[in-house]
Amino acid sequence: MKRIFNAVITVLLIMLLNFMLFRVMPGDPAKLMTPHKPGVSDAVYWRNVEMMGLNDSWYEQIGNYYYQTFTLQWGISFKSEKPVVDEFSEAIGWTLLLLGTSTAITFAFGVWLGKIAAMRRGKTPDVTITGVGLFFYGMPVFWFSIVLLIIFVMYLHWFPVGQYIESGTAPFPLTLEKIKDIIWHMILPLTSLTVGSIAGVILIMRSSLIDVLTEDYIVTAYAKGLTEKQVLKRHASPNARLPIVTTFAMDTAFILGGAFQVEYVFSYQGIGWKTIDSIENQDYPMLQFIFLIGGIAVVIANLLADIVIYYLDPRVKIT
Repeated sequence: MKRIFNAVITVLLIMLLNFMLFRVMPGDPAKLMTPHKPGVSDAVYWRNVEMMGLNDSWYEQIGNYYYQTFTLQWGISFKSEKPVVDEFSEAIGWTLLLLGTSTAITFAFGVWLGKIAAMRRGKTPDVTITGVGLFFYGMPVFWFSIVLLIIFVMYLHWFPVGQYIESGTAPFPLTLEKIKDIIWHMILPLTSLTVGSIAGVILIMRSSLIDVLTEDYIVTAYAKGLTEKQVLKRHASPNARLPIVTTFAMDTAFILGGAFQVEYVFSYQGIGWKTIDSIENQDYPMLQFIFLIGGIAVVIANLLADIVIYYLDPRVKIT
């Protein structure tokens, strides 16, 4: 309950910061909403000011922001003049598909490779996995995306230029051919995002497992006649996985940020692409909503990690 209470307070503070951030950014929202046509009177501008509540005091604006957020009144996009939730819902599905697949591959292969490196510590597999992991860990995601784009799209012509499906094709209703096309368009963005984040999981799993393997109960397990595979499965891996749960929560912000870069480079029209497009068009309601959802996602991920660790590690219940 304490964790949940802290999460709620954090979300409220994120909302306050989100409100303040877009009040200090350059540009006049009322002016952006005013048609840039000859003969448009100043009355249209002042009507927009009144409609947006920009002539209210700052505390009234904050109160209205919280009220409208909690009553699901999330504003209208300046660019499309449609509700931001409609614009968001069109893009979130493609981002969740990309992030969900990338996260599953990252942690499945990251944990597996980390185990191999730890069990073969100091040997060729460990040196190779660690070296390659460190190389990709320090590589900027956007740079790696550009390299993949140049090699596999511009020179080899193996993959499509971008987007999540062939241009001019409606994704729904889904068919087998459309699913194949979506997967084909997703391979390069998925590779870029996964390679950029899997290295951290490998290194943390390796370090954690090496620490666990030096504990006395591991020595006792070997002394009882258990095989290396049994010790790893029953005793070492369950305890070594605990830092990975925390890493998953901490990496949520990194994965979201990496997705923004990857989506823009490959013109994959998810939330990341929508964010950059909204920045270029000064679509403040859309940006404000995206930033709020991103902040809440990180808070929820950390809260879930705390809850999972509470049940995985009995020592947490005692402290």
